Amino acid sequence: MNSASLSGIVSVTLAFVTVFLLTIALGEFFNGWRMKRIAASKVFKVGSRQRVRKAVRLKTPSPDTSRVVTLLQSLSNVALPAGGWEDDNARLKFLRAGFRHKSASKIYFSLKTIFSLTLPFFAAVTLSVIDTSFSFLSGALIILTCAVIGYYGPDLFLRWRTSRRQTEMRNVLPDLIDLLVICTEAGLALDLAISRVTREIQRSSPALAEEFFLLTLEVRAGGSRESALRSLAQRANVDEVSSLVSVLIQADRFGTSIGDALRVQSEVSRVRRMQRAEEMASKIPVKMLIPLILLIFPALMMVLLGPAVLQITRAFAD
Repeated sequence: MNSASLSGIVSVTLAFVTVFLLTIALGEFFNGWRMKRIAASKVFKVGSRQRVRKAVRLKTPSPDTSRVVTLLQSLSNVALPAGGWEDDNARLKFLRAGFRHKSASKIYFSLKTIFSLTLPFFAAVTLSVIDTSFSFLSGALIILTCAVIGYYGPDLFLRWRTSRRQTEMRNVLPDLIDLLVICTEAGLALDLAISRVTREIQRSSPALAEEFFLLTLEVRAGGSRESALRSLAQRANVDEVSSLVSVLIQADRFGTSIGDALRVQSEVSRVRRMQRAEEMASKIPVKMLIPLILLIFPALMMVLLGPAVLQITRAFAD
């Protein structure tokens, strides 16, 4: 790499870092100004500055963790959506992916900011170390590509984890419904049957067991069964779970037999699982066609026609 290309890549990297640091500084400035306005409005409403200061002192975190929390908050504010992580349905995305910790949003958006900065930096360092004929445009394109990958990489990971949990719940749900049928026909109430089945399917599907365990906790905390079931369907975001929730709500509302409704739902879930398996099996020939044409056929043609081509070339050479 010549000196002009190297200096261009270094200048692009420095400009990227400068814009990043300025964004953090402006975000911290506006965040501090907003917090001061909120504190001032609270003081105006309460009418006592001493009570507000006392409450702030009581809620101040320890010195060991305050710096880490401040750093995560600063980094997450850069990649935070305009409507906030609660108003932008990001909280629901975290719940569907299985991240229930209160700091999940800060860690997630902080990782987006860190990856957006570190990946272009390492790419620039790698391009400056290796000795190849990279032009300025190629180096800048590689750095921008690494920045895009670092920003959207956590999104792809979140979607992959959500899809994996949904597939796991979708495959194990018919077995859970069969266990619910057995428990309800044995004389257990629905809440006790769900609690029992949750312990049984914990090994085969931890995600589904966790969702139904949260259902039982919400009912025990005093919430209605209908709201708890609707929350389960919203967290899972699986069609089969939504159908099961609708069946349970209708059976509870109209007083019909829960065992009969669950038995019908079990048959429907098993038919859907069989249809998904048949659909995946029917897609296998189409998916195998591309590697068959690109990899197997050329090697097969070389093995079959190679000796003949060599003999023909030797015959014409003689």
